[in-house]
Amino acid sequence: MKTFVFALDRVLAWRTAQVQREEMKLEQMYTELRALNGALALVSRQRQQAEDELRAWPRVEGKELSALDAFQQHALTERVRIAQARAGCEQRIAAQLRVLIVKRRDVKLLETLKLQRRTAWSREQDREIDQQAEESHLAKWNRENIQ
Repeated sequence: MKTFVFALDRVLAWRTAQVQREEMKLEQMYTELRALNGALALVSRQRQQAEDELRAWPRVEGKELSALDAFQQHALTERVRIAQARAGCEQRIAAQLRVLIVKRRDVKLLETLKLQRRTAWSREQDREIDQQAEESHLAKWNRENIQ
C-alpha cells in the first residue's frame, strides 16, 4: 500500500511560513503601538507632575510660570507627535491585519484541500483493502471447492 502524499505540501509549508512572518510583523507593530501609548502616558504624567509641583510651592515667580508654560507647550507638541505616530501605526496594523487574513485564508484553503485529498485517499485505500479481501475470499473458496 502506498502512503499518502500531498503534492502541495511544500506550498503549504511555504504559505504557513509566510503567515508566521506576517504574524511577527503584526506583533512588532503592536509592540510599537504599546510603546507609543506608554510614551503618551509618560508625557501626560510628566506634565501633570510639573503642574502639581509648581502648585505645591508657597511662592511662584514669573520665570517658573514661564518655564511651566514652555514645558506644557513642549508636552502638547510631543502629544500631537505621538498621536500622529499612533494613527500611522494603527493604519499599518489595519493593513497588516488585512494581509494576514489573506495569508491565513490561503493556508486554510490548502489545509482543506489536503484534508479532502487525504479523505479521498483513505476511501480509495479502504476500497483496495475490501477488493483484496474479496479476491482472497474467492481464491480460498475456489481452492476449497475445486479440490
